[in-house]
Parts: sequence; structure tokens; C-alpha cells
Amino acid sequence: MPNNRAAAQGEIARQAVVTYGLPRDIDPTDALLEEVHCTAGHVAWLREQVQALEPEVLVWGVTEQVEKSATEFPGTDVTYSATVNAWLEQYRWERKHLLDVTKAAIAAGVEERRVKLAEAQGALLNNVLRRIFARLSLSPEQSALLPVVVPEELRRAAAMAGAN
Repeated sequence: MPNNRAAAQGEIARQAVVTYGLPRDIDPTDALLEEVHCTAGHVAWLREQVQALEPEVLVWGVTEQVEKSATEFPGTDVTYSATVNAWLEQYRWERKHLLDVTKAAIAAGVEERRVKLAEAQGALLNNVLRRIFARLSLSPEQSALLPVVVPEELRRAAAMAGAN
């Protein structure tokens, strides 16, 4: 019997991993941003569910349904009452969670870090481009085009990256 119990516990643990996922090695900043993005998706989906409901269903509806078959009068007993719809309650909770994780991301300086990273990447790219242009021995006419062509191409690349 102990082997059966251990096997059953192992199967439960395996199912938990399948359901909830394996641990991942993730930077805390990335984890926080991922949670903000996932939660925003949940809020959008739940908003659609709530918007699809009839207005009266949001606060009034079936709160209990009991099937009776072994009685003199078989059928279904249904109880209606005023209560908040489960979809609306989940939507409200998820919106609060989004606010909380967004506040946590702001408090952790996530956006500031992203800006600093982007600035550092821009400075690195600028230095690389300067070294490339210096090595190419461009003519004065070609050098004069650099302040026009390079920003145009960088904007085009940024727009294409944003479209994907």
C-alpha cells in the first residue's frame, strides 16, 4: 500500500506541474512585466464576457439549482436572488490585480529601466555606426547625407518592428 500511495502522490504532483507549469528562470523585472501584460489580457477578455451579458443578469440570477428525481414531484428547483454575477466579480478582481501589479512595476522602476536600456542600446548603436562610417572613408557628399539617411532608416526599422 505505501508504494500505491507514493505513486498516487507522484501523479498528483505531475498533474500540478502540467496544470501550473514548471518553475522558470526569469528576471524579476521581466516577471513583473509579464504579469502586467497577462493580466491586461485577462481584463480585456473578461470585459468582453461581461459586456455580452444582459444588464439584469449582472445583479440578479440563478443562485441555486437542485435536480430532484427520487421524489413525488421530480424536476428542478431553482432559486433566484440578487447577487453579483460571477463574471462581473472575476472582472472586478482581475482589474484590481492589474492595478496592483502595475503599481508594483512602477514602484520597481520597470519603465525607467526600460528607458535606460533603450538609451544604452541607442548609444551603443551610435558608437558602432560612427566607427563604421569612419572606416568607410566616405566622400564629403556621402558624409553630408548621413544625418538625413541614418535617422530615416532607423525610423523605418522602428516602424517595421512595431508592425510585427
